[in-house]
Amino acid sequence: MNRSQLLPRELQEQIPPLYSNEKTPADETIIRVKYFLAAFTWLVTECEQQNDGDVLFFGYVINDADPDFSEWGYFTLSQLLAIKLYGCLEVERDLYFKECTFGEYMSRNAVEVSI
Repeated sequence: MNRSQLLPRELQEQIPPLYSNEKTPADETIIRVKYFLAAFTWLVTECEQQNDGDVLFFGYVINDADPDFSEWGYFTLSQLLAIKLYGCLEVERDLYFKECTFGEYMSRNAVEVSI
């Protein structure tokens, strides 16, 4: 997927800016976009265009290979675009993902997490 497929402008405009969910409990935070590749899933809750043209995301990254290393944090669109598995597999956006709360997502996918 290229940049415009991973984050179409209209989708980016629907995602709240960074820090807008600071006072929202983690379980109630809305997941806006889901990216995935192999054993990794990136759940986006916020994003903001940076001065250099990149997009900074905040969300939860799930590491299915070692769930103890799943965590909330920041990542950029350029970082997602740079990931290549076996030189050809790339991060994809889940085109069928429906917005839901973090709590709903985690219970539906039976992922254990400490908040």
